[in-house]
Amino acid sequence: MLIFLLYVGLLIGVLAVYKDAIKRDVSNLGFQMIGYYVLASLPFRLFWLPIPFGFLICLFLLSKPMLRYKKQKQVASLLGFIVFIVDALF
Repeated sequence: MLIFLLYVGLLIGVLAVYKDAIKRDVSNLGFQMIGYYVLASLPFRLFWLPIPFGFLICLFLLSKPMLRYKKQKQVASLLGFIVFIVDALF
């Protein structure tokens, strides 16, 4: 139950960051941010050790120099990584 509340709280945080960017009339940015959040929170388990493979993919995707709304996507992926860490600890 605690993990579910954490997921919902961080998803609300992602949408709050999206609220600032929606003023600029961006299509599908909300879906992209939710996608980065979910991708960064996905674990890859090798035997018993969780590996942040989704976060590594996010870092690779965000390494492009001319990416639009890079700051908002970085925040979404960092929130997803926080969920990954909390899930790995509990």
